[in-house]
Amino acid sequence: MTRVREVDADLWALALQAAGFVPLQQSPAYGAALARRGREPRRLLVEDAGGRIACGVQASTRRLAGMPLFTAALRGPVALAGGREAIAPEPLAAAVRALRRPWPHALVVAPEMPDGAQSTAALRACGLRRVMTPAASAEVPLAGDAAALRARLRGKWRNRLARAEASGLRVDIARGGASLSWLAGAHARMMKARGFRGLPADFVVDLAAASARRDVFLCVAEIRRSTVAAALFLRHGPTATYVAAAAEPEGRAVHAGTLLAWRGLLALQEAGATCADLSQVDTERSAGLARFKLGTGAEVFVPCGTWTPSPL
Repeated sequence: MTRVREVDADLWALALQAAGFVPLQQSPAYGAALARRGREPRRLLVEDAGGRIACGVQASTRRLAGMPLFTAALRGPVALAGGREAIAPEPLAAAVRALRRPWPHALVVAPEMPDGAQSTAALRACGLRRVMTPAASAEVPLAGDAAALRARLRGKWRNRLARAEASGLRVDIARGGASLSWLAGAHARMMKARGFRGLPADFVVDLAAASARRDVFLCVAEIRRSTVAAALFLRHGPTATYVAAAAEPEGRAVHAGTLLAWRGLLALQEAGATCADLSQVDTERSAGLARFKLGTGAEVFVPCGTWTPSPL
């Protein structure tokens, strides 16, 4: 028989250390950033019949007069033992039931499981139906050393990196402060100018502020003491996520973004992270960005999509 218990952010962070892969959306920092917007998260651990922690989930709920209206678990539940394929139907169903208590309300989950027949069967066995098709993401394995990481780069990406390294750019890794403010402003301007949707700039700032200082890797490029590009990675558990990046024309001209991504991956590797999640790859609407991410030697992961109890 499964057992579900609600835990605080500290116990949640401790449980995530055993996971093979932790999405940013399931991290304590993401939950803290949501809480600043009045969406206090719930964090649940599910133990299997043998008393082992099988999976967990962090979800946030919109409420009206204290009553839950809508709960969303972004990239969760997650397996907390074994790989992504390790969430069995019974613990998964227990997590879904617990998220709908104390009374049934609208719920969507996006379990961190690979797309395919096995995951589909497990989710349908839980009484779930898919409401959104999956979006692939690019993930860079950080095993090995710097030479192994560089060897996995694709040829054109490696050539741009070499040109950026020879350009005279000065690169530092900051933990926040003025550099984070620069990135937030540049990120907001870039989204407006190019008409794409990403994490809001103030949410990016809140994510960094909610992370431990040692887990913030803000790579900054300067030319003549003037910032021309920045890229933010956040580490959470064994994983890190490429959260936001922006560059001025002067930085783009010398491939500053390529150099910053590389320096970020190196720093994460040295810090012991096992994987860097570069987030969604869309080869149709954002082909250039997809090529940039895949040029790092990233592997493509296709999750099982977004599901809801049926009938809702």
